[in-house]
Amino acid sequence: MSTSSTNRPTELRRRSPWEELSPWSARMRELMEDMWPSLSAAVDFAPGGDIHETDEGFTVELDLPGVNKEDIEIDMSERRLTVHGNRVVEERKGVLRHSTRVTGTFRYEAILPSPVDEKGVTAALEDGVLTITMPKATEAKTTHVKVT
Repeated sequence: MSTSSTNRPTELRRRSPWEELSPWSARMRELMEDMWPSLSAAVDFAPGGDIHETDEGFTVELDLPGVNKEDIEIDMSERRLTVHGNRVVEERKGVLRHSTRVTGTFRYEAILPSPVDEKGVTAALEDGVLTITMPKATEAKTTHVKVT
């Protein structure tokens, strides 16, 4: 049986599986913002970093090249560390032909596995790396027990 081009069956339109989820994504975003308002804050980037733990405490190192220490805010609440601020680019003359630098507001949050002594938290910015040192709370420090 041959079919001519005029009576060829119409191909079914291929649908993306994500199309059906599209109406739900806006609603989910609204629910998330209602539950956690801090997520809705405009943030341009999250800096890369590491968290190190020792028996005495935690050290967080964040890559923040080009950020002035005056443009950084650090908040510590129980086990939650929040670092946020702004990376500003100097105004330049001429035409910018290419840029891969990330600028604007940044935010970094971490929940530590144990409480810290908030009075002993220190921070230093050196060579574009922010180092935050947080001693563990006395009751949270690891103690080694010798088995007898």
